[in-house]
Amino acid sequence: MNNSLNTRVEELRGIMVDAVLNRQTFQHREVLFLSQMLDTLIVKAQTEQNNRCRSQIKPSTEEE
Repeated sequence: MNNSLNTRVEELRGIMVDAVLNRQTFQHREVLFLSQMLDTLIVKAQTEQNNRCRSQIKPSTEEE
């Protein structure tokens, strides 16, 4: 995960935790919205990481 994306995930996670503590529920619409935003960022980060890993994998050359 790149640094700026990692920073954004951590910032948003902190905001979501604060919202849960303030609302005292996981089901408040603000908490759910933040959770969905966080999910989207995490998926983006995982996709970027998978793409980087795939680009670093060299095809094996097997002799026939």
